[in-house]
Amino acid sequence: MQSTRLKARLAGTAATVAVLGGAALATAPAAAAKANVLSIDQVTYDGQRLSVHLGYSCDTGYTWGLSGKAVTTDGQAGPASSAAGTVAIGDLTCDYRTRALKLDLTQAAGAHFAAGDQVKVTVDFTEENGPGLEGEEIITTLRAPAPTR
Repeated sequence: MQSTRLKARLAGTAATVAVLGGAALATAPAAAAKANVLSIDQVTYDGQRLSVHLGYSCDTGYTWGLSGKAVTTDGQAGPASSAAGTVAIGDLTCDYRTRALKLDLTQAAGAHFAAGDQVKVTVDFTEENGPGLEGEEIITTLRAPAPTR
């Protein structure tokens, strides 16, 4: 009889621990569940430089960089124009928060862009040993930057 009572107590204790553990997990900060994420907000062209305005979030403990590329897609005469840029590995702040960044892209020799051009933009996380995580890719129309006061 003692054995049955002991088993019932152990089962009750295990159920209580499971419920409390689930409650603790459910109330944990949402930031702890975040992943490494990129989101492109807009792409601008000021007549000399393309800029990708983006948001990123990465988990603490990671040392990432970024690489970005833009290629025209609107069927202009001749080969597609391209531009690329990077953020050095270790220059991103990884702390679960979503942060804003402006990534300036340098045009390839002979490339020609204009406001209104359609471009395919790709931004990826990079790491020391080469490519990192796949990021974000969009096709958008180049916009002139908003005037500053």
